[in-house]
Amino acid sequence: MINKIIKVMSRLGVRNGFTRPKSFKSIKWGKHPIIPGAIQGKLTLRNGIMFSVVAGPTLYSLPRDKGDSPEDFDKFEVAVFDKDGNFVDGDVIGWQSRNDINKLIQIHA
Repeated sequence: MINKIIKVMSRLGVRNGFTRPKSFKSIKWGKHPIIPGAIQGKLTLRNGIMFSVVAGPTLYSLPRDKGDSPEDFDKFEVAVFDKDGNFVDGDVIGWQSRNDINKLIQIHA
């Protein structure tokens, strides 16, 4: 029984009583709801901070071509919202690398 509990906790990101920190890999991706050929990923932190990460044509991302997954892009446009839906950083932040996004997640966690 204890082994089953450990396996479930591991899948949920809990080890030794600690939760794994969120990162770029934690973002859930899909097609952008408005822009054809663009993608959008969302991530909500435990404190209610929500990240919207987008890439594609007309967005502050690279390349500025159409894509189907985050692997198609090197840089992303990021918006960070508080739990009331207000911009945390005042506006979107363009051309962010995966490492930059990981740093933003750590800052706001």
